[in-house]
Amino acid sequence: MTYRNIQGMRAVAALMVVSCHIFQNLESTRTPWTTPFSFIGGVGVDIFFVISGFILYYVMQRSIAGMAILGRRPAVYAFAMKRLIRIYPLYWIVFGASCPIMAWALPVAPPAEPLFPLLALMGNLPNPRVSVAWTLTFEVYFYAMVALSLMLFARRAMVGMAIWFALIGGACVLGWWVPVAKPLDFLLSPLLLEFLLGIAVAMLVNRGLRRFHGGLLAVAVIWMAIGTWFQRPGLFATNEVQLGRLVAVSRSFTGHVLCLGIPAAILIYGLVVLELRQRWIMPRVLQYLGNASFSIYLWHVLVFRTVAEAFARLGWVGVVSPAVLIVLMVAIGLAFGLLSYHVLEKPLLRVLGQRLQPGVAGETALCESRQTSPNSSQAFPCFLPPHSPPPSTVSTTIGRPR
Repeated sequence: MTYRNIQGMRAVAALMVVSCHIFQNLESTRTPWTTPFSFIGGVGVDIFFVISGFILYYVMQRSIAGMAILGRRPAVYAFAMKRLIRIYPLYWIVFGASCPIMAWALPVAPPAEPLFPLLALMGNLPNPRVSVAWTLTFEVYFYAMVALSLMLFARRAMVGMAIWFALIGGACVLGWWVPVAKPLDFLLSPLLLEFLLGIAVAMLVNRGLRRFHGGLLAVAVIWMAIGTWFQRPGLFATNEVQLGRLVAVSRSFTGHVLCLGIPAAILIYGLVVLELRQRWIMPRVLQYLGNASFSIYLWHVLVFRTVAEAFARLGWVGVVSPAVLIVLMVAIGLAFGLLSYHVLEKPLLRVLGQRLQPGVAGETALCESRQTSPNSSQAFPCFLPPHSPPPSTVSTTIGRPR
């Protein structure tokens, strides 16, 4: 089924990330009182990672079920190709668009980085062209490990994931005191445990555990609010001076999991249970924005930078009210993201899916288009015979349903 509350939370997470970058481009809006709080919107990234883990659990189950008919290699190919189509084409378009725009909008050229790793979303290199793409490197890495687990362990793919997450957990404990050298600081990053939290939530829901008191939602929000205090930039700067950058980053990411990832998982679990029990559904406008959240997420920094430069060249900065400029900038950013969703993202997914997944694409698309009633966590058996237990299905990704 398609969880409408998950769609709505994608929108909330994307808007939280957008809020981080509102005050960065217009000189007249860089007010001192906003600077210490701008990082709070980054909580949206933790929510995205938990959602991705939640969704990928169901996608794994669907791929495992598909092995019974398609075979192991075609099922894994279908999984991997769909993830590649989902992430890379739109990202490459944004990356390409950033080159002439940044040459026009920035006073100095961005630092040079190797091109291939940036285009392939490999490692943890700074991405001066698409600054938010650092999160996509974790997404792609997570997808790769899921595909590897499916290929090596087939129906027992969760065993492979458990081994991987156990290694990450051990590295988290070690990294609290000992520097973890590159590239292990990325390959064993504590942030990856937030995907595990999402998987855990999906397993609870899939096994029928739907007991949730509304008060826990308030606890999750309060936990998150308090957690942001322990993730403030000043604390990271102190750790960096005292312990070195690698330990400071490791502690910061471990803190993300404890202070933000766990409450995000509680929040996601509660919202899913509320929907399954038909208690509360996210407003339609948030569901719609959730569909377009991947486009909004990828484009908003570049659009903000372009609009801010246009305002400066038109002579509006310092003349027009900063509040008006901010509202206009955000409105343009969201509108451009929605336009990208309809004109670029959806057509790309449709066309590339048909060309790169012949045969498999039609079968999986039909399967994923079928939804069940909100009071059931299981969907139509896509790849299994009618008498077999059907796997749960939901739409997927950091930005919108897959």
